[in-house]
Amino acid sequence: MLDNLSAVFVVGKLNKDRKKKKKDRNLSRENELVVEKSKTADQDAVYEVPSGDDDCSKGMKKWITDYHQSRPGLKILQQRIDEFIVAHEEKLEQERKEREARLTEGGWTLVEHHKGRKKTTEAESGTTVGSVSQTAVEGKLAKQKSKEVSDFYRFQKRQAQKNGMNDLIYRVIVIFLS
Repeated sequence: MLDNLSAVFVVGKLNKDRKKKKKDRNLSRENELVVEKSKTADQDAVYEVPSGDDDCSKGMKKWITDYHQSRPGLKILQQRIDEFIVAHEEKLEQERKEREARLTEGGWTLVEHHKGRKKTTEAESGTTVGSVSQTAVEGKLAKQKSKEVSDFYRFQKRQAQKNGMNDLIYRVIVIFLS
């Protein structure tokens, strides 16, 4: 009976191995088919770029050439931008000068408002300094110190008032007794 069971086990194992090998063969065949299909798809999807000898006056080729000609390179584009900015700034400057000339012709004086903090110049070097003077900083610090409240709570205020009264009474007594 033991031989019978081992024979059944071996036969069952062999059947599983056969099925596994057959499955592996089928998978490898499917992979080969997928690779062949992708190769043909790649060949169908290849786009050829004309060398310039072809007639580009019609159809899609004309559109593609027009598109590529309408898009300049980065250097040309940067040059165009720089030229435009320079021309625009010159135009704005010219308009400003014309406006000032019109105002001065009428006898008016143009007063401009400059936003931002005031900048001072150093007497020694003549450079513009945007910092705050030392006296202004000291003044602000003094104001901040004076704003600090030593007696914040009510009981502290009452206690300070009692101590002040006791001091006055003590001074009066010392003066009276002396």
